[in-house]
Amino acid sequence: MTSTDLVPVNGRAAAVRRRRRAEPDIVSPTGERISASAARKLTNAVPRSSRNARASRWRSYALWCATYDWAEVEPNAVLSYLSDLGDRGHPANSIEAHFSTLRAMRAIQGEPLSDKEIKARQLVIRHRAGEEADDPLVEPGPLQADAVDLDELRLMVRTLDRTTVRGKRDAAVLLIAWWMAARASEPDRLNLRDAKITTVQIEDENGRKTAHQALIIKIRRSKADQAARGQEVRILAPADQELCPIHALRAWLHVLADDGQLTPGPLLRRIDRHGNIGAKAAGRPLKDDRRRGGITADTVNDIIKAAARAAQLTPTPSPEERAAARARQEAFAAADAARTAEEANAVLKAWRTARRAARTTVRRITGHSFRRGWIQQALAVGNPPETVALHSRHSLRSTAFDAYRREKVPWNQNPTRFLGLAA
Repeated sequence: MTSTDLVPVNGRAAAVRRRRRAEPDIVSPTGERISASAARKLTNAVPRSSRNARASRWRSYALWCATYDWAEVEPNAVLSYLSDLGDRGHPANSIEAHFSTLRAMRAIQGEPLSDKEIKARQLVIRHRAGEEADDPLVEPGPLQADAVDLDELRLMVRTLDRTTVRGKRDAAVLLIAWWMAARASEPDRLNLRDAKITTVQIEDENGRKTAHQALIIKIRRSKADQAARGQEVRILAPADQELCPIHALRAWLHVLADDGQLTPGPLLRRIDRHGNIGAKAAGRPLKDDRRRGGITADTVNDIIKAAARAAQLTPTPSPEERAAARARQEAFAAADAARTAEEANAVLKAWRTARRAARTTVRRITGHSFRRGWIQQALAVGNPPETVALHSRHSLRSTAFDAYRREKVPWNQNPTRFLGLAA
């Protein structure tokens, strides 16, 4: 067919056969039309956890507006809501997250916030940050997971029975996650072919080359790589076999091979209480059939937390911690019974302050503890920050990477040591 075949004869328009879509088009709040397929892709381009958080923040705002007789698009409604969040004891960084979501949602609805509101919100958040800094009951700033160093990783690994199927899987999860400085959402998304064991030649200071085993992990996409360009993490096998991710991975691959599951699909697979692996295991299947039988980010988190408790790095829940759920219910019930909004906010603020103070007294180990621990340990032994950031998939300009760097003077170089008064 040539281009002339597309020219209508005698100037008449060619007949067009209209097709009906199985899914109707979607009309946006501003009246614009978009196909259901395009809308779905725009939605799914945002990670599910982010979508859920944004939806939760908007529901909270909408409920507040209905409770206090504000229109959602009314001027200063968002500003007043943010102020109430501070009065209820929400930290400044949480209020900032709410603002970002509400600002975006208002823009989507064709009712963007005014420049005056945007500037005023800085003062509201700054006021709340000052309150946090002046409160002697709480530690200011966001609550962060504590780092897990190499010695603590060893203690966690030793709690596993590595002769069992579950122990071999969990050892692979712990060791791969720590050595790759993983986000909790990264190990669960690895496919079988994303982890490659190889041998590399390393040249020493005398020019001699020595063969070393290495692990190359392909991360197809992640929180910092939404465009799915892909990133590689390269890990040299440590001399200590107990802490070697390659040794743990081989043991897990043997399990899959023995079960006839050395097949394309998730690398790390779920195990039920009967010892069934992957798609054979009982439980709720994942929504994505391509991940059928795989573990989730929650599984990674649970494995890390369970190992930390077993290694006594974190305490088992105390009676006070078990009472936290009851305290929450009591606080919200008291807030509902309060006569004024100010009384209700004071009740919730007192509860949140007490909860935050209690949480800062115990160690917190989560899926992010491994990422923090590897980065801090790699920096502590003298690795250049740019090399560490490359391994952890950070930009050197990243504020998140700065938060991992502990810019503290070593005790043996502390300037007060040279005043002649130190013991």
